[in-house]
Amino acid sequence: MAGTQPDIAVQITVPNDTNPSAAPLLSAERRITPSWTISQLKSKLEPVTGIPASAQSLRTRSLDGTFVHLSDESSLVGDARYGLHRGSEIEIIDARPAGMRQSFNFADLSSVEKYQMPESQYEKLDDSVLAWKKRAKLGRFDPSVSQKTAEEMAEERRRADREVIERRRIDVGMRCRVGRDDARRGVVRFVGEIGGLGGARESGCVWIGVELDEPVGRNDGSVLVEIAAAAAADDDENGEGDDEQEEGKGEERQAGGGKKEEKKMVEVGEQWSMLGLDDLEDEDMEEV
Repeated sequence: MAGTQPDIAVQITVPNDTNPSAAPLLSAERRITPSWTISQLKSKLEPVTGIPASAQSLRTRSLDGTFVHLSDESSLVGDARYGLHRGSEIEIIDARPAGMRQSFNFADLSSVEKYQMPESQYEKLDDSVLAWKKRAKLGRFDPSVSQKTAEEMAEERRRADREVIERRRIDVGMRCRVGRDDARRGVVRFVGEIGGLGGARESGCVWIGVELDEPVGRNDGSVLVEIAAAAAADDDENGEGDDEQEEGKGEERQAGGGKKEEKKMVEVGEQWSMLGLDDLEDEDMEEV
């Protein structure tokens, strides 16, 4: 006695008759049972495709590429005439008049009206992520997290930056070095806030704009401005500060915009005068 044939995984597609070159209106993988009749198969495809069983015309491709029509309603899906196997494609042609067909593309999710639960309703749910965070006291529900406003946080950054700038005695017109790199020497051209720079997370930060002596940034050689925030911790009074704590937040920009760079620190003093030829190391010299 022959055993029951296993289900067959096939691709179900509804071609776009109005625009054959476009993506099919539906393309989905489904398992079908060989013992079903073609009539049963059509009935099961109706809720998947939206096409009434009576208006469905089924076809599949044979190994030589020609279409084989599954037109005998009483025949079985597993009939050898159809040659259906794993990976076969069954096309469902909608036989209804064009005006009665659905033209919705199930693959185009942009045209699907999305449901969005109102915030007030979501907050009342007991099994939501928000409810879990409240119970676990995570994120903004953590009582240990500061509840300061954005304005208060910006004022704290502003005050801390001003203290660092005053302690380092940084002022416009002073010679400086950036990031402990002797090749990045220049003159302080700007000290102050730049609205929008750094976004809300760096609102209130005081920035130092440095005109570099040499075009050593990543830009194309036009005017380079070194912008470095003074928000980092300064060297401690005993000179034992950690390197990571000494460095401030910074970015290197070309005038009018540019690319963000790694964190840097600005040091000021007349010792950072413009480099002469004698100051260059051998590895900095380009072979002629």
